[in-house]
Amino acid sequence: MDSKVAVQDLKIGMFVADLDRPWMDTPFLLQGFLVEEDQQLRQLRRHCQFVTVDWARSVGEHFRGDPQAAPAERPSPARVVAPPPARAPDDELHFEGGRRFFDRVLESLRGLRDRQAGGILAAPDEAPAPERPAFLPPSMLLTPYTDAKTVEEEVAPAREAYAKTAEIVDKLASDVWDGKPVAFESVDDVVNEVVDSMVRNPDALMWVAQLRQHDAETYGHSLMVAVYLVAFGRHLGFPHEQLAHLGSIGLLLDIGKLRLPPALVHKQGRLTSGEFEMVKAHVAYSLDILEATPIWPDEVLEGIAQHHERMNGSGYPRGLEGDQIGLFGRMAGIADCFAALTRSRPYADAVSSYEALRSITGWGGEYFHEPLTEQFVQSISVFPVGSLIELSSGEVAVVVSHNKVRRLKPRVLLLTDPDKTPSANPVMVDLLYEPKLGGDKPAFIKRSLPAGAFGLDPREYYLS
Repeated sequence: MDSKVAVQDLKIGMFVADLDRPWMDTPFLLQGFLVEEDQQLRQLRRHCQFVTVDWARSVGEHFRGDPQAAPAERPSPARVVAPPPARAPDDELHFEGGRRFFDRVLESLRGLRDRQAGGILAAPDEAPAPERPAFLPPSMLLTPYTDAKTVEEEVAPAREAYAKTAEIVDKLASDVWDGKPVAFESVDDVVNEVVDSMVRNPDALMWVAQLRQHDAETYGHSLMVAVYLVAFGRHLGFPHEQLAHLGSIGLLLDIGKLRLPPALVHKQGRLTSGEFEMVKAHVAYSLDILEATPIWPDEVLEGIAQHHERMNGSGYPRGLEGDQIGLFGRMAGIADCFAALTRSRPYADAVSSYEALRSITGWGGEYFHEPLTEQFVQSISVFPVGSLIELSSGEVAVVVSHNKVRRLKPRVLLLTDPDKTPSANPVMVDLLYEPKLGGDKPAFIKRSLPAGAFGLDPREYYLS
């Protein structure tokens, strides 16, 4: 159901289906988009007098269903959850029994189910402004962030920031092997570039890091942890200085492994109890290396010292539990574990991001701080940027960026046809705005796939 609306009457949450002038005469990249921020309203008022609003694709109080539907079928503007649609028996996103906490996290991202979606991952309604988490220090002044650039605009600066960071990490390794102190200034410079890029648009650097992590075979893990931690802190509203601390933690938390025997670090199969005790020493080695440059912020040292501590006291090196583990240590533990699970290791294959997040949220309360695990899932989404996914229409795609309002309807790059044949010309599709792929029913994400599924390498489709 469409109708013409004067631009001065437009509101956030309305879906603009058409303009009163050619799209090419405007700065809008997509022909049809959801109004999500004031900047879009200002641009529309600058270029147009009237626009056409599609009420069925609008969200929140602006959503209106089919006017021909019976009253009982019309969605209510109230935030109620409709009964779930029927699910196919092989739907990998449906599970009973355990993982109740992950169910709640997924539900918070899913919001209202669209009855026409045909699957359990329908588009959510616009969420209310989040409240300040109780676990954050009252003294921390939070910063609300909005994307200043699109993924396409930010990918070049993100690629440069990633390359510089990888170069510095390589140099740090050389310095450690040569017995030189770690240069604080060098780390600080590249971390600030990473933070600046993530503040402008976190999806761009997430995309670059995900597709390039295998190029930095030895240190790709640390780079990914740094990116996840900065995204985590940005989601929570940490100020720039604390985001830089998180980035430094990610880059340096495993630097002590450079003092371990390479054969031990790269051993295939399970470690013996004696070998595991040797590996545990990498935390102390990391702190010892950093103490040679005694200007590291306390938060950075805390995060590195505690990233293997667990809430039930089963972690190491000190066996801390509960509130004994600081905020940065708790966050570092979650991000480090997620990055490890989604990356192939000598003793285990990588799992999909979806399965990794299910595991982490399942461990919430026992090993990880439960409220933080929920926030972590929301910060990177159930299907993080760079994840391989299979759509209900059959295509395999890679997630490129997220829609702010409907996090489970991302922009994706289609890598195959429905029969899994690699596509000669990959197409970018927004599952929110262009949901119909090869049929009348809107496409949705059927399942997450591990890296390399169907022999696909997303790096071949790297954004230039």
